[in-house]
Amino acid sequence: MPDLLDDDSPAASAAPLFSLARLWADLRTYYLLLVALVSILFAILVVCVALAHPVYTATAIVGPADKSDEPFGEGAEGALSGGLGGIAKHLHVGGALGQEGTDDTFDEYTALLTSNRLLDVLVRKDHVLPEIFPDDWDALRHRWRPHDDFVHRTLDQAKVLLHRPIKLAPDQDDLQDYFKTRLVVDPSLETSFATVSLRFGSPKMAERLLGLILREADNIIREDKRRDVAARIAYLNTALEHLSLADQKPELIDVLSEQEQEMMMIESDDLYASTLIDMPYAPLKPTSPSPTADSAIALALACMAWLGVVRTVPSEGRWARFVRAFARPGRSRSGAARKRTPRTPDRFRSDPLAGALPVPGALDAAARSDVTNAEGTVR
Repeated sequence: MPDLLDDDSPAASAAPLFSLARLWADLRTYYLLLVALVSILFAILVVCVALAHPVYTATAIVGPADKSDEPFGEGAEGALSGGLGGIAKHLHVGGALGQEGTDDTFDEYTALLTSNRLLDVLVRKDHVLPEIFPDDWDALRHRWRPHDDFVHRTLDQAKVLLHRPIKLAPDQDDLQDYFKTRLVVDPSLETSFATVSLRFGSPKMAERLLGLILREADNIIREDKRRDVAARIAYLNTALEHLSLADQKPELIDVLSEQEQEMMMIESDDLYASTLIDMPYAPLKPTSPSPTADSAIALALACMAWLGVVRTVPSEGRWARFVRAFARPGRSRSGAARKRTPRTPDRFRSDPLAGALPVPGALDAAARSDVTNAEGTVR
């Protein structure tokens, strides 16, 4: 008998878990709980933002060096194709002086920005470790702080058991781990430029460190080129002294002259392997923490926590009473269930068929009998 089913049975109360109607009903009932969760998470967010160290991002744009004024024009190229072609090929003169383009040099430059070779120069020559790890550096005594307390001794013993190195101070490996997440080189797919960014705790220090990284990478290529050109000049001078063919001597002198011009360019250019399109710049507004993004995350977490509490907490018990304390006055889970159940008259509550639909004729006869008995009593 479908008519005799109670409204609180599972078949009658089953509803989609994420239906909009049910979600709206829960929101109207337990909106105070949502307000409480949002307030708590926003208070935690304010404390975390106040205690967090701001992070600033310095950005620079670099491009290939301009080699339009390099030696070895068309006339010199014709000279190299003559009797000294073998010598030029042996010395790699054409490729070194711009006959093959400048993309290879700039690719080498961008690869150096994240290389261990550059990190070694930054550690040995520029001494950037105290600036990057200031908490471990004692500026008054100009030394690294000793880690001889109980916690660090315990960690050192654990590292020995795990076959991990024990470090008394930050080194090149620590600098590599630091730059791995904070130094980003983003080459453009449409142009030959590259965007380099560095995250640091101070805008001025971020600009200085990024400029130092760019310049040291360029200096590494400059030193390599200076060493190669100096070796070529020494070789050509020796070859001129022992050259027996007089007709090849003018051409060899031309090659030597070009190498000396190349050495002059290496010594005089401010940047050899790259061109600084946009100087390193870090705005005063920190990139982290971001109040807008963090507020959106806090709001999303509060909504998910509210939905989980409302849908998963059982209907009875301590947690159920806690959740009902935030329900709108006059509405709760039990109240909503009673609202769906038709109210049964007192004189039918003991009847096992009280939930069934009453017969209209029987109710009318019972009502007339009650009226007749009342009139007889009055008489």
